[in-house]
Amino acid sequence: MKKIFVFLIGVTFMLAGCNEAKAGKKVEATPAAAAPAVQPAAPAPAAPAVEASKASITDIDWAKALEMQNAGAVLIDVRTPGEVAEGTAPGSINIPLQEAEQRLAEFPKDKDLLIFCRSGKRSMAVSNFLIQNGYERVFNVVGGFMAFPKN
Repeated sequence: MKKIFVFLIGVTFMLAGCNEAKAGKKVEATPAAAAPAVQPAAPAPAAPAVEASKASITDIDWAKALEMQNAGAVLIDVRTPGEVAEGTAPGSINIPLQEAEQRLAEFPKDKDLLIFCRSGKRSMAVSNFLIQNGYERVFNVVGGFMAFPKN
């Protein structure tokens, strides 16, 4: 995915550079004609990158997270196995922050992903990573496991 994105960015710059060179020749002859030639070419390749960034991370509390989990959302604990051994939310899956990139395929794209850690910093990092990799249904559980309701 990253390679495709980098390739599209490179193509965009190449197209913009080619159009700029052509526009430079037209500027000498007809300045009014040069502006429309440059403007339509640059936005067209950039549109997919803008659409990909429309997804955002939604902050939710534990009450909402547990409600969503009961409705089928996946609760993902991004803490280390040592931290998880001390306690975790029932039904959660452990994918530590350090392993998120290697285990990307384990994050389902067709379900809401409820990401939590101890306090919120690592879960936000994983949430951002997922958004950058095309995930759209990403929720950060505010306060992390420290805010988990103790019954």
